[in-house]
Amino acid sequence: MSDYLTDEEQLDKLKKWWEENGLILAGAVVLSVAGVIGWNWYGERQAATVAGSSDLYADYLRAEGTERETIEATLASEYPDSVYRAFILLRSAQSESEDENPEGALAALTDALSLVDDDKLADVIRIRIARVEQELDRSDAALSTLGQVRSLGLRSHVQELKGDIHMARGERALAHEAYGAALEEAGQDAQRPLLQLKVADTADANEA
Repeated sequence: MSDYLTDEEQLDKLKKWWEENGLILAGAVVLSVAGVIGWNWYGERQAATVAGSSDLYADYLRAEGTERETIEATLASEYPDSVYRAFILLRSAQSESEDENPEGALAALTDALSLVDDDKLADVIRIRIARVEQELDRSDAALSTLGQVRSLGLRSHVQELKGDIHMARGERALAHEAYGAALEEAGQDAQRPLLQLKVADTADANEA
């Protein structure tokens, strides 16, 4: 029927439709454009963040002494959630351990864990946390931390550390079980002479 409407009638219908739907259409267009602009801005911001934090980390590795401390503070201030800050925290944890400050190492590792998204790296950090917790005589916490590790390639190391914890607690049978599981996870071709020695050394507990 619209083919038979006069130009004036068609114009009136168009005006009426625009009055009823124009704001909705305009809003949809604005939202669509804003979404595209916002996503591009987010992508550019993310790229800039990665580049900026990466450059700072490179400067950090080249620097020494107070200059390194300044760069570390800048990275923490400007890019607090950057994975490169996590890398610095891991190095800091290592230094704290070497200085026989396990509490400081644990704090740095815990902060690093909160910054990483990669599951494998997070599990490596959890194993390091468990070692420090064991050093602090927090064996229950250490076992709980190890229970959160899910990466298949780390199972042998997790089981071996569990064995060490059980040995420190005088639980030789549980230690032997954990060492045996660690050796099995490692596979027949793995060169783990120390682990094999641990299995043999605790075999008597299993027999008892």
